[in-house]
Amino acid sequence: MNLEETVRVSLLGFVTQSFNVAAAKIDMNKSLIDQGIIDSFGLVEIATFIEQEFRIVVKESDMTREAFGSMNKMAHFISGRMEKSA
Repeated sequence: MNLEETVRVSLLGFVTQSFNVAAAKIDMNKSLIDQGIIDSFGLVEIATFIEQEFRIVVKESDMTREAFGSMNKMAHFISGRMEKSA
């Protein structure tokens, strides 16, 4: 499993547990907000999890559709930041 896949699994575990949703109900290529899984507060919870779990800083300016627009985009964003800081 590569870094991005590892990040995706961890992120999916957090989202399913924290927001009480089955993994099968999550479209990995669509926004969690658009799917009705989270609201803006949920996005902040995810950003906090990312900072604690992966030890990267998430600035407000990072929280764009390009970086946070789907589970896959978040995994890509996180793994990219981790690789840069390694």
